[in-house]
Amino acid sequence: MPEVRVRFAPSPTGYLHIGSARTALFNWLFARHEGGKFFLRIEDTDKERSKKEFLEEILNSLKWLGLDWDGELVYQSARTDYYRQMADRLIKEDKAYREPASPAGRDQAVRFRMPKTAKIVVEDMLHGNIEFDPAVTSLHEDLVIFKSDGSPTYNFAVVCDDAQMGITHVIRGDDHISNTPKQLPLYEALGFRKPIFCHIPLILGEDRSRMSKRHGATSLREYQTAGYLPEALVNYLAFLGWSPGNNQEVMSRQELVQKFDLHRVLKTGAIFNGVKLEWMNKQYLKTMTVPVLTDRLIPFLAAKGYGVPAQNRAWLEQVVKIYQARIGTLEQLGTLGSFFFEEEIEYASEAISELQKDGRLKEVFREYADLLQNLESFEPKIIEASSSEFMKKTGLSAKEFIHPCRAALTGKTVSPGFYDTVALLGKEKSVKQLRYAVDHLMTPPGPSQ
Repeated sequence: MPEVRVRFAPSPTGYLHIGSARTALFNWLFARHEGGKFFLRIEDTDKERSKKEFLEEILNSLKWLGLDWDGELVYQSARTDYYRQMADRLIKEDKAYREPASPAGRDQAVRFRMPKTAKIVVEDMLHGNIEFDPAVTSLHEDLVIFKSDGSPTYNFAVVCDDAQMGITHVIRGDDHISNTPKQLPLYEALGFRKPIFCHIPLILGEDRSRMSKRHGATSLREYQTAGYLPEALVNYLAFLGWSPGNNQEVMSRQELVQKFDLHRVLKTGAIFNGVKLEWMNKQYLKTMTVPVLTDRLIPFLAAKGYGVPAQNRAWLEQVVKIYQARIGTLEQLGTLGSFFFEEEIEYASEAISELQKDGRLKEVFREYADLLQNLESFEPKIIEASSSEFMKKTGLSAKEFIHPCRAALTGKTVSPGFYDTVALLGKEKSVKQLRYAVDHLMTPPGPSQ
């Protein structure tokens, strides 16, 4: 069997779509599993829409996912002379012809003489034989292979490129199935060996329609910005439309390469589930060492304006440790634990409501602030022991005391363990927030209290 050679061929007319990233991944996994080559071709013949910023984003996204490619990048925009040679060859052999010159004096478009056959059969690795009736699908019409602006059409350039690059397998979305019967006659006319085609199912939204912005984030950069790990995203995307045949869901990149089999790709559309992706990401976050996770989190905290001095690294790692099992993305720490980093804590409306439920707490919290102020050690166990004694003295249950006290200290109704939170906030900030809540947010006791 010849060496497997596959390609991913994005157009730099937009950011890398999550579906395109999955296509790139399937090509990469197949090539690495087979010990073959994975090439990257930039289809940039649309001069008006192709942008350098999109190209840079696509390349950076692929690198971020760890999808390394073999050889140099291939740019379609640099291959026009080759396409012209192939078109001239077809004209010379009377397999193509030039249209009459336009009045505007533009280049003459070139059309390929489509064979007048009863049907065109596409052999697909996943779907089997797919028959197309030219009379029904307009395949009887001669195909434009060079436009009047002097640029090759998509179907022509793709055939020329795949043949010259020695591509053995074309793995692409099944929205390209309709292009294949236009491309097969070109392979035959040019004497090129046709590749094996495998059209994989599209990624669908939860309503089973093609995934679009109305379903949420669609570009890979959005998931990167939201704090998803590349290793988790690779794992999740690999399972969108493919299964290793067992119940295992979390698989390393090495395991995916070892087990990937194109024959196990599903024929039906794969449903993208954001909740499942976050669950997957959480599994990877939970298994990281705290120092590594902290390194990953620092840029996301900085993006929110939460710079943490290097000398506070040990403190930051303790904060990360108590949130490790709680966060689903790297971005969430700065949101869920914002009170650790803000100078002025913002109070959520539900936290204020919690503070105003029991008028007795205003004076209780004033006394609790004094208690914390006078503690010699501010370790969680010392805080817990002192707080338990304090609750007994006031006659409040843990629920009556801790829930509103958490709201006073953090501005939120949910946080990690109460005593760990108090200890990491530190004495000065804890006392300050309690006194602020007492003076500005809490309701004084009524006449009946």
